[in-house]
Parts: sequence; structure tokens; C-alpha cells
Amino acid sequence: MAHSAGTNKDYNMKLIDTLYSQVPAFTDVFDEETWYIFVVCFVAGTFVVAFILSRFITLKPVE
Repeated sequence: MAHSAGTNKDYNMKLIDTLYSQVPAFTDVFDEETWYIFVVCFVAGTFVVAFILSRFITLKPVE
């Protein structure tokens, strides 16, 4: 029983290590300028989506 738990733990650590090595690091994806551009676009996109959805969704009080 203990051997099985140890093997499972080793497998989980190898799986996590494999997945971690496949995902690029934050600094590989963004530098300072591209990070600010992404944030501005994300915030602007959020406002646009919220504005469009506010035209179609109406909240009514419960009586």
C-alpha cells in the first residue's frame, strides 16, 4: 500500500513538472510595454462588453 502511494506521488510530481515546463513563463510572454498594452486593451474590452450587455439585460426588482 505504501509503495503504491509513493509511486502515485512520484507520477504526480513528474506530471506537474512536465506541465510546468510546457507553459511559458510570464517574462517570456510579456515585457513591460506589451504588458501595459494588454492591460489597457483588456480593461477597454471589459468596458465595451459591459456596455453592450447593459443594453440587453434589464434587472427588475422583486415585488
